[in-house]
Amino acid sequence: MGPLLSDLSQKLQRKVDRGANDPLKLLVHSTHDTALAAMCNTLDVFDEKWPAFTASITFELFKKIEPEENRSFLQTVFSPFQTSPAPEYFVRMRYQNKSLALPVCADEGKHLPGSPELCTLAAFRDRVKELTPVDWERECGSTGWS
Repeated sequence: MGPLLSDLSQKLQRKVDRGANDPLKLLVHSTHDTALAAMCNTLDVFDEKWPAFTASITFELFKKIEPEENRSFLQTVFSPFQTSPAPEYFVRMRYQNKSLALPVCADEGKHLPGSPELCTLAAFRDRVKELTPVDWERECGSTGWS
């Protein structure tokens, strides 16, 4: 699952980096139940039930920005002269239309406060990096055992 998640992670980051200049709005991969079960297992959210016919996993990217009403009068007046706070990005995994809280994002600071199913993009990318082989041949190649 590492290479598939790595591809997803890179495309999410590219969307963040390019914003509206990235034409990608929707990315669809079609796969079998074995890959869905493996994906859930890889991210530690497999419920030990085999995926149903037409089961699906969705990853969504969210951007959180500070609303205008949370800014003071002076912040609003001087806003043309200030840089806006950087938006925060979050990833949500949904399986069979249910949001899943990824265990790797359970710690404080790794999800949106009050919404454990919204994993920070940074925490999600860190986990994907752990799962992705650096040297595919050495890490995943045959050991010569038969």
